[in-house]
Amino acid sequence: MKELGQGATYLLFRFFLALAWLVSRIPGIRNLLALFISNVFGYRKKVVTANLKRAFPHASEEEIQVIRGKFYSYFSGLFLEHLQGKGKGKDEWERLVLFPENNLLEQYALAGKTCFVLMGHTGNWEWAGLRASFVMGLKMATVYKPQRNRRITHFLVRQRSKFGMLQVPMNEVARFVVTTKEPYALTFLADQSGPQSSPFYADFFGCNTSFFGGWASLAVKYRIPVLYAGVHSCPSPHRYRVDFKRLWDGSGEVEPQALIQHFADLLEADICQHPSEWLWSHKRWKWIKPQKT
Repeated sequence: MKELGQGATYLLFRFFLALAWLVSRIPGIRNLLALFISNVFGYRKKVVTANLKRAFPHASEEEIQVIRGKFYSYFSGLFLEHLQGKGKGKDEWERLVLFPENNLLEQYALAGKTCFVLMGHTGNWEWAGLRASFVMGLKMATVYKPQRNRRITHFLVRQRSKFGMLQVPMNEVARFVVTTKEPYALTFLADQSGPQSSPFYADFFGCNTSFFGGWASLAVKYRIPVLYAGVHSCPSPHRYRVDFKRLWDGSGEVEPQALIQHFADLLEADICQHPSEWLWSHKRWKWIKPQKT
């Protein structure tokens, strides 16, 4: 019975994607979609507004509304871009998503040196992952959280791995790190809220915020260098640009907590520079601890 229910849900999911793809071809649909999501449907409007006020406590109500409006426009474009990415090849992805020449990831690839890559939900992180599939010299891999519906999970994994990006379930990351012998780059979307019981909290927009920190513990234990990848929109002919920064080079003594704080600082700086291009609809501050005095 459960398998039947999952099959029906999967068929509805595929039907919705097909219908949404057809709608995405309508000229000017982005503005109409943003208006519908924000003003008609009101998708997570209270969450978005609360997050913006928490992150920018000194912003006026008008400034919050402006950022919120731009966020919904960005969010609508993001949804449409996910639909329109189908069928694009290597040359198109390299044009749409700019990796600056001689960037850090490609330097590690040329050296055949393993690294972790940390990202937040900024710009179009999915497109950045597809573009990274074409980096030569490292086994490219990314961590994902399986969906409750097994068929939907398999569909998403196929979509994200069609250019060779290996998909690693989050509960198999440690085994991947231990057993993979060839050099690799493993990407984490590391800005989601960790559990309330998480031992890892970092100052993020002035709040002592819960983070997932397994990546930091693994990096320190196995001395794996860590890069930060910031994704943001950029002028034509490109759509997005990915800037890589060295978070830790894998040498010296460092605590996992320090790496998590460094990641939080880099992400916060990116968000402040491009405030509408982060996923404000996440309940990011679900768990907060009082700041230590």
